[in-house]
Amino acid sequence: MLKELYQKITKILESDIDARIIIEERTDYSWSDIISKPDSIITDKQRRNIMSDVEQRVAGKPLSRIYGKREFWGLEFIIDENTLDPRPDTELIIELALKHFPKYRAIKILDLGTGSGCILISLLSEFPNATGYGVDLSFGAVKYASINAKNHNIDSRISFICSSWLDSISGKFDLIVSNPPYIKNQIVPTLSKEVRNHDPILSLDGGKDGLTPYKIIFPKLKNFLNEGGKALFEIGYDQEKDVMRLAEESRFMQRSVHIDLSGNPRVVDISSGDK
Repeated sequence: MLKELYQKITKILESDIDARIIIEERTDYSWSDIISKPDSIITDKQRRNIMSDVEQRVAGKPLSRIYGKREFWGLEFIIDENTLDPRPDTELIIELALKHFPKYRAIKILDLGTGSGCILISLLSEFPNATGYGVDLSFGAVKYASINAKNHNIDSRISFICSSWLDSISGKFDLIVSNPPYIKNQIVPTLSKEVRNHDPILSLDGGKDGLTPYKIIFPKLKNFLNEGGKALFEIGYDQEKDVMRLAEESRFMQRSVHIDLSGNPRVVDISSGDK
């Protein structure tokens, strides 16, 4: 029976949310059905699929990896082992961009380390006249970002490049965004198994001090920003002072840090203009 199985999964996973998602993925039943139709039948095939998912979840595989998709900014993105699993905290970049630019302005956007393309695609969904370029060192990530762009019907306004950071980029942009790898390499093995076993190391390892991408990008950044342009970079919770120092050393006088919903420093906001 439906509710009986739901209760069993909830007990195993110690998560009613995970239990609900698994049932909704593997059956035609919704959360309301679990409440209003508790005696609904679960077929043998559905039960096998559900318990297989439960076993994978117990072993530490995130549901987003089991089903190959993740929601970000209200949009669904296809992901695989080549792409970072999008996190809600990263949505702060979208919020800030919407505050910086009028919705219908024809801005030009560059996304460094685009991964699944979730940041860039979400931005283009909000700015209907904007165009964008996404860069990633991983060919697999570029492939899935392209698929996601097509799925959201913005592939005509977006281009993806397989390259290292700014190496293959020319021209200037109104907005540059990035969620670069910022974890110290010695910390990576201590991360939760959901992260270390399933997110690509390329998207996690920020070098010995976790600052390697910022050290590479920031000194060149002004060459790629239009006058009045903005750059929004995600950072680790303990990197505010270091990243702000790097921005200052790169002569960005207009710089600030924005806090996420957990109260942690999350996005460094730097401008091409000097005071």
